[in-house]
Amino acid sequence: MTYLKDKLYLIYSDLYLGWQLGLGDGSHPTNPVRAKLATELLQERLGEAVVLVDPVDLTKADSDEAALRATHAESYIDSVAAGRSNEWTGTKPELGVIAKAMFTGTIRAVEAILGGVKVAFNPQGAKHHAKYERSSGFCVFNDMAYAAVAFQEAGLKPLYLDWDIHAGDGVAEMLTGTGIPRISIHNGSTFPGSYKFQTTFGPTHDEADHCYNFCVRHGDGDDVFMQFIDQAREIIERYQPDVILLAAGADGHTGANNLGVDSNYTSVGYKYAAEMVADMANKYSEGRVLIGGAGGYQPLKETPETWALVVETIFNKVREGVLAND
Repeated sequence: MTYLKDKLYLIYSDLYLGWQLGLGDGSHPTNPVRAKLATELLQERLGEAVVLVDPVDLTKADSDEAALRATHAESYIDSVAAGRSNEWTGTKPELGVIAKAMFTGTIRAVEAILGGVKVAFNPQGAKHHAKYERSSGFCVFNDMAYAAVAFQEAGLKPLYLDWDIHAGDGVAEMLTGTGIPRISIHNGSTFPGSYKFQTTFGPTHDEADHCYNFCVRHGDGDDVFMQFIDQAREIIERYQPDVILLAAGADGHTGANNLGVDSNYTSVGYKYAAEMVADMANKYSEGRVLIGGAGGYQPLKETPETWALVVETIFNKVREGVLAND
């Protein structure tokens, strides 16, 4: 495939719409229609600048399977493939297929960036709670942990940033000892409730392991979010990464959602955060940013609109930087 650096590579297939947990009627918090709506918004706003990529490439089935097995325990992978997971009831092999497709979607994004693309987005990516041998928090396979290691093995210096309202604990744990910096801005008193990542308010860092965590409180809004985004900028300035991985969770958005209101971020805060990422990418990473949707529990409006805002903002600012340097 010939990759075009001035295009947004958007990883999506209607296969994602089968990710129906709970009763399977769209009422579960992870309603995947959010991914379709975000994709449509980006196509509408960016037009021909969007390159749509299928997450499943049958010609790469063997290498995709090898990547998955290098990331998770084989017995766990086999169990999911057989249709078993704590994230759903009963035996549902079709959900195992989709869980793998969300993982391979991020493989496609990594391939694109290594091929010269600057910005790639997998709306059903950033399953940041998944652990090496178990699922957690609606997350089955940890695509961002895979991506970070893949970039590192390719000779790049990756940095992971996560502003989902829930801590990026799975990524942080799976990258322990790799030297890859991880920054998470999240609610300090909600899921996953880990002492390693959460405190009542403020930072809880393990600088020796390059793991940085900022905890907001219930009800905090853009002012606190942007304060921690500024501190994240300072950390990124120190590391000067070659590629930024972003878990762009929209579940801190204000208003009623089907997991309860945790925070009161708005489009103002998300745009500010996205502009920071783009600035750092243009300064240090030659514009390289891999974005995963992570959480978002207002699936019909706020979540897809927030994802589209963040991705469009990053893409447009990166594209300006790319064109200016040509």
